[in-house]
Amino acid sequence: MTEIQKWQYDEMRQAGVDYADASVVAQYDENHKRFRDYKKSAEDIISVLGLRPEHAVIDMGCGTGAFVLHAAPRCKKVYAVDVSAAMLEYLKEKAAQGNLKNIEYHQAGFLTYEHSDEPVDAVVSVAALHHLPDFWKLVGLSRVADMLKPGGIMCLFDVVYSFSAREYKAAFDQWVSSTEADLGKEFADETVIHIRDEYSTCDWILEGMLERSGFTIKEKKTLKTMPGTTYICTRDEF
Repeated sequence: MTEIQKWQYDEMRQAGVDYADASVVAQYDENHKRFRDYKKSAEDIISVLGLRPEHAVIDMGCGTGAFVLHAAPRCKKVYAVDVSAAMLEYLKEKAAQGNLKNIEYHQAGFLTYEHSDEPVDAVVSVAALHHLPDFWKLVGLSRVADMLKPGGIMCLFDVVYSFSAREYKAAFDQWVSSTEADLGKEFADETVIHIRDEYSTCDWILEGMLERSGFTIKEKKTLKTMPGTTYICTRDEF
């Protein structure tokens, strides 16, 4: 992990729901399986990235391994990076059960992970970038670009706001109420925490960050059920 300067944003501190406790992490995994098909999502990402047995990939903000556990049998090496030690321990147990030995674990994030091996073929990040304020998102994305081979590909999904600032009250109320109707009060409460305490940004800001970091956006897909967007990007040649 890189040396942390006094002026650097502390990405290890809690932003939103605290996943430092092992029981909370286990419950997180069970809760998210109610509305996320881990296998299908991972297979879709693997297909988009074109992962092959000779490829290496970084999962930045890997969580409990929704992508890692499906990608590891399909490629040479997976670097599993997350700021939560509890999440990584949970992932290690799952990987051991599956006899997956090509995963390298790092308790770090966009600002602190040091990639000492050769540049990788692909990077995945699902719902992790919003833990950083905007300037530090730019720093993190620039660091990720440097970890990729020229022409390498990144799949980035995050909570991204595409509505007008004048419509924020209606947009947030709709998001919270629809979450409660579909998934219950617990998830609605987590949505409130996300809106209030985390750092999701506007699509036009994030897209500018991607371009300034050295990425070309090849594809953009926005969810209809919540403010979530997937970007497929390639790392520029420089």
